[in-house]
Amino acid sequence: MKKKTMQEMNEQYKECPVQVNTYEVDGTPCIVTSHFVGDKDINDVIMKYAENRAMSEMLGTVQTAVTA
Repeated sequence: MKKKTMQEMNEQYKECPVQVNTYEVDGTPCIVTSHFVGDKDINDVIMKYAENRAMSEMLGTVQTAVTA
């Protein structure tokens, strides 16, 4: 499979929605550009993430959030 160039990907996904957000990390502004090009069901993605996170917390592989 041939790797696509940036120009080819830009042309292929030019009609897809794009979202730009600015975050501050350790005092440095970071611009994140999200290109929504897939056809995944967001409900499936969130459910899988939640299941993986819960399992990791139960097994102790991820530090749980500390609430005051």
